[in-house]
Amino acid sequence: MTGSDTGPRQTPAELEAEINEEQRRLAETIDRLLEEARPANIARRRLEQARDHGTRLVEEARALVIGGNAVRVESHLVEPEEGSVLLKGDEEVVSTYQSRRRLPPEVIALAVGLGMAVTVGVVAWAVRRRRS
Repeated sequence: MTGSDTGPRQTPAELEAEINEEQRRLAETIDRLLEEARPANIARRRLEQARDHGTRLVEEARALVIGGNAVRVESHLVEPEEGSVLLKGDEEVVSTYQSRRRLPPEVIALAVGLGMAVTVGVVAWAVRRRRS
């Protein structure tokens, strides 16, 4: 043996099997990339992202208005698995929520009273404008 040998040599059959396995994995990767790059799939992912962002915004707004049980404390991106293929914008975001105490009854009564006063004011303004 010479100093350049690094290990046992592969037989032609083993080498062919290894090449065939690499070709199969490459074909699977290409198929997955083609599927991910289809315009319909891209549009579906973007729609799901927009829906998720909208849902998150609505939930946070609802929590602010009616004093929901939780409020988002922190969000961060999650690193993808090694070897995974991500298209731009396909990041995974993880948010941490914390329980929020209930609003005092006085604040709720004040908000309801203010809402009613604004509603009565708008209705009176609309009636006065219609009569003029």
